[in-house]
This record gives sequence, C-alpha cells and structure tokens, in this order.
Amino acid sequence: MPSIANMLGLIEHVDSPYITVHQDRCALVRNRHADCLRCAGVCTSGCIRYDEQAEQLIVSPELCIGCGTCATVCPTCCLEAHHPNDTEMIERCRTAAQATGGTVTIACSSFLTQAAGLYDADKVVRVECLGRVEESVLTLLQAEGAKTVLVHGMCAECEHACGWAMLQNVLDTEKALLAAWGQPMNVRVAGKLPQATRRAENESFDKAKRQAFEESGKDATRVGGALASFAACEVTGEQFSPQKTKSYVKVMADGTLPHFLPDRRERLLDALATFGDPDDVMIDTRLWGHVIIDTEKCQSCRMCAVFCPTGALRKFGEDEGPDSEFGVEHYPGDCVKCRSCEKICPAGAITISEEVFAREMFAGATDAYFMKPVPVKRGQAHTIWKLQQTLCNTDQVYER
Repeated sequence: MPSIANMLGLIEHVDSPYITVHQDRCALVRNRHADCLRCAGVCTSGCIRYDEQAEQLIVSPELCIGCGTCATVCPTCCLEAHHPNDTEMIERCRTAAQATGGTVTIACSSFLTQAAGLYDADKVVRVECLGRVEESVLTLLQAEGAKTVLVHGMCAECEHACGWAMLQNVLDTEKALLAAWGQPMNVRVAGKLPQATRRAENESFDKAKRQAFEESGKDATRVGGALASFAACEVTGEQFSPQKTKSYVKVMADGTLPHFLPDRRERLLDALATFGDPDDVMIDTRLWGHVIIDTEKCQSCRMCAVFCPTGALRKFGEDEGPDSEFGVEHYPGDCVKCRSCEKICPAGAITISEEVFAREMFAGATDAYFMKPVPVKRGQAHTIWKLQQTLCNTDQVYER
C-alpha cells in the first residue's frame, strides 16, 4: 500500500482540477528563450510558475481557485479551463438565453454567493471570476442574437482584481472587432442581476446548489484519477508522472515543432464570418499580430518558423545555393501574438506590428519573406541548418 506521507506529498505533483496544462503548446516550454508567462502575470492567486529545471509550466493545485483568467490570456491555449470548460460555458449561455428570451447573464462567484436564493441558476452562468470570459464566447453569443450582461461584485476591492483588468482587455478587443465588422456591441457590464434572472417564488429546488455539487463531482473525478495512478505506481514500482506530455517534442518532416491553432481562434473567426466581410480597416487587438522580418538582418536560420506554435510562420523552399528561393511565409490570420519569433530570433530581425488589416487577416492573406543563402562557412546559421537536416532525416527528437 502507498504510504500516507507519499500520498500527502502527491499534491505537489497533481495538476489543478480546474486547469489542464498542455506543455507542448506553451511558448516558453517549447523554447526557453521565449519569455511569455502572461498566465503568471494575470494569475489571481499566484499559483503559476515556470520550473526551469524541469522545463515545465507548473500550476499549484492548492492555490488555484479555478478562475480561468490564465486560460483567457494564454495566446496558445496551453492552459485549458475546466471551471467550466469552453463547451460547458457555451451550452450554459445558450440555456440562459433560451430561459430569458435572449439575454445571457454571466456573473462572478462572489456576487452570486451574496445573491444566493434570489436567482434562477438556469438563467445565470456562474464563473469564479469574469476574467474567465473571452472574445470567442462573446462573439458567438452576438452572432446567435443574444444580449450579454456581465455582472460583477466589488472587483476593485477583490483580492483577485487581475481578473477584472483582464475583462477590460477582452472588452476592448471585442469592441474593436465588432466595429470592424460594423456591428453594435450587445455586451454591457452591470452591478446587479437583471430582473429576468430572478427565481420564481414557487421554485422548490435550489438549482445553484445542484450545479455546484455537479462541478465538485467532476473536479473530484479528475483528482481521483491522478490518485489512482499514483497508488498503482507505488505498488508496481514505476515512476509516477501526472504530466500529459514529455519534456521533448518530435520534430516534424519540415524541421519545425508541431503546430496547434486554438479552437477559440476558429470559433471566433466562424462567428465573425456570420457578419460578412469586415471593413477595410486596421485593428489593434490583443489577439493578432503582424510579423515583420528585416531580411537584411536575417541570418536565414528560420528558427522563427521552427518554434512558431500555430504555424503562422512556415518555411518554403530550401537553401540550395545562390539561385535558390527559400524563406518564411507569414499568415497573420493564424498569428496569436505570442511573440516567440521576436524573442527567439538570434539576429533581432523580427518585430511584431500591433495592427493588422482586418480584411486581409480574415481573407487569409500571406506575406512571403525571401531569405539569403547561408554562407558556405560553418557559421551559426549554417550549423543550425545542418542540425535541422539531421533531425529531419532521422527518427531523432529535438530536446530543448
């Protein structure tokens, strides 16, 4: 049987039941020269850190409150919220819209705790913090004809005020997007619940408590699974590892690390598509960036494409001599503005423009940056290039 001391120590290794960490998507895990860590910057409880020795992003379960603010700010969706998850949140929003005739009310946990017994749980979407709300959900609700009310408590005085600041950033982005598509913004922030969410006098069962019990059950299941795996490893003598990814990532055929485009990005673009084409304007948001490469400074190593998490930067051609055409193609629509390329570039040849053309981004326009052949001398760029060729032609893996 596993020892009590070991079981108690497991809390240091089990992921938070509220957040799943997809290590292979994290910009910093993929390359230690990146310096993202936006998640730690907005974490409302200080539960997130990067372990340099293990080269992993760590979420301390004993500190995590499940607000989901980190998942909102993460550009690559390496952090996946479960309190609720995106699918559950969308379904609850749709249920609320149907129950109220088109109004979706999302409220923070502290406010709803004070309003216990006064509202119908089917008409209000409960989140731990409004920092959990992000643009793809708001845009989807607007595309479906709903009006959204975000109800908050005393956010300025709340110890988790980072979530409130994150919400303001999200609302600024949502306003800019809807303006580019010529849409009014059917989202408002309120300090009290709308009348339509009030609980009927004859309602005999507290649905809010039932929802809380259901969520607690799902969280317990996630922790229970980890505990069971740990106990089994104690019996068999195998090493327990709760991480879902290894500390290395297999290089793809083109010499780049695997790409992942967040579902939220696709959901947002699909919702915007229902409004037609955007105006021919530039938008400045937290979600998109335009990569600009100074080909005069560029060393042609194409490390930017190697480590780009979404494939917004992709290689074309190969360096095969003075007359060869090769370089990097940039897809602004897939760029999540993680700034990995900017930080990783050894020559400082990359800058990120905060503004993108809405119409070009939405239409999938690309930029091609042609690069100079690598000098014959065994310089840094040539060494990196040869390393890529070796990795691509063998079954090896790239280790950071």
